[in-house]
Amino acid sequence: MLNSIKKYIQRNRLLSKEHQHLVALSGGADSVCLLLVMKELGYDVQAVHCNFNLRGEESNRDEQFCKELCENIGIKLYLTHFDTKSYASLHKISIEMAARDLRYNYFEQLRIAINAEDILVAHHRDDNIETFLLNILRGTGVNGLCGMKPRNGHIVRPLLSVSRQQIEDYLTLRHQSYVTDSSNLVDDVVRNKIRLNLLPLMETINPSVRKSIANTIRHVSEAIGQEKRNDIDKHETGGEQELFNQLFPLGFSPAQIEQIYGHLHVLSDNSNTASDQTLSGKVWFSATHAATIDRGRLIVEEKGDSYINEENKPLVINASPLMDVPDTPLTYIYNERAKVGVSFAYREDSFAPSRDANIATLDADKIKFPLKIRRVEAGDRFRPYGMRGSKLVSDYLTDRKRNIFQKRQQLVLTDASGSILWLLGERVSQDAAITEKTINIITMRYITDEE
Repeated sequence: MLNSIKKYIQRNRLLSKEHQHLVALSGGADSVCLLLVMKELGYDVQAVHCNFNLRGEESNRDEQFCKELCENIGIKLYLTHFDTKSYASLHKISIEMAARDLRYNYFEQLRIAINAEDILVAHHRDDNIETFLLNILRGTGVNGLCGMKPRNGHIVRPLLSVSRQQIEDYLTLRHQSYVTDSSNLVDDVVRNKIRLNLLPLMETINPSVRKSIANTIRHVSEAIGQEKRNDIDKHETGGEQELFNQLFPLGFSPAQIEQIYGHLHVLSDNSNTASDQTLSGKVWFSATHAATIDRGRLIVEEKGDSYINEENKPLVINASPLMDVPDTPLTYIYNERAKVGVSFAYREDSFAPSRDANIATLDADKIKFPLKIRRVEAGDRFRPYGMRGSKLVSDYLTDRKRNIFQKRQQLVLTDASGSILWLLGERVSQDAAITEKTINIITMRYITDEE
């Protein structure tokens, strides 16, 4: 096994003995084997362990094991703790994705801090086979059939040429213990289902199925020159896989993600052409989120109260009690994210119209009650203050470089005649603008959840 790993490292030009390397150490068989093998092959390595605080005493057990192992073999160990659940909740991502983000972000920060060349992770041949099958189940292009890369930027996988059984045999021969993550023994996630159920079933059909799949991965990789251009691969294929990793947990289907990725590339290849306008307006929906492409950028938004839907009915503001209590602000709630404070007053000599986009000062005598606050609708037009003529609201927002989600969320103030008096947070209309003859004034303040 040592000879196989040594040749794999040399063939792919993965490591140099002149530099220092970080080994990601979980305490499991794979990472323990990686640490011992790198030390045995003469590489300058230090270890790093992340405690994600997800498995109670078992997480603490793993940390203690790593401390004792590194102390026994004379390897420096870096330790860090994460509040993974809070991070996942804050960023609205899965626990698995949160742990991955925290782990790799910390690895890179530490690598730079200690001037290490690479971060070594213990993925092996069976992990690669699982990734291959996982990509097929989700739907993938040719790059997904290549499995894991031996190098991805500063992440290096020296054990991809050996199996889990070889790893266990190596540790047994050296009387080296390791810890077992109990979560890997339960088929509650797709990868575990593949490891615990699918692969054993496939082996009843073909006992050599693992070797066959490993050969397929190698053949596909060689066919597209994968192992000869690892750094280029990170740029070319990482985007599609990263896009899948980001969107799939949000409920988007593999077919939708493939469409999104394809449209992003069409826009990239045809920037400033008609295709930009055609594709930028498309929206993809999952049960909880919506995604669109705007000016070559992917925008994803959580659906909810801020997203356009039938429940966002117009908010009506009547003349009474507003006009009955001058100088007394009243607050009207459109939804949990948007409120409007409204007050009526008689003009004073010191009065000056508002220049704040979130505050509208309007001529009360030009307004026909009741007023309404509603979502913008197709075909809406208004006369922007300071501009000649009228303009489609959609065109105005496009000129302001608002994306499709921002356009859909835009609120407008209308009066009984249907005239748009104010684009909330944007601009008032000429129809109710303050002039030197204005006597009565209505002041409206747009209050969002960001304030």
